[in-house]
Parts: sequence; structure tokens; C-alpha cells
Amino acid sequence: MDQERFKRILSLLERDELTLRERQFVEAVEKYFDENGKVTDQQESVLEGIYKEKVWIRKAFFSQRHLLKDPSSKAA
Repeated sequence: MDQERFKRILSLLERDELTLRERQFVEAVEKYFDENGKVTDQQESVLEGIYKEKVWIRKAFFSQRHLLKDPSSKAA
């Protein structure tokens, strides 16, 4: 994972609510990256998994919110 991709994922994850364990993991990976200039394959895989899950949740929530809007409440 290159530095640009890593920073973009971290930036996007900062907007999402993470569990305590997710936050601890992200912080540990950030520290490892700062010290070593890279992440391990396993760290990359887990980080990508967290990111994909949060994107999926955001999309699912947006879809449900869109479906729950009352069409009769539109302004004329």
C-alpha cells in the first residue's frame, strides 16, 4: 500500500464512527507506518476490510434514508 492510499483511507475512516478495537488497530497501524514507512500485508488487508465495511454501511444507510423520505413532503 502506498503512502497516498494509506493517508486517503485514514482520512475517510476519521469521518466514520469506529469501534474501540477498530480505532486501536488504526492507531497501531499509523504508528507502525510512521516508524517503518510501510504496512504489512496483513495490516493492509484488515485496514482495507474496515474501510470497505464502513463504505458499505454508509451506502446502505444512505439508501435506506432515501427510501424512508416521505414523498408527500416535497415542496410544490
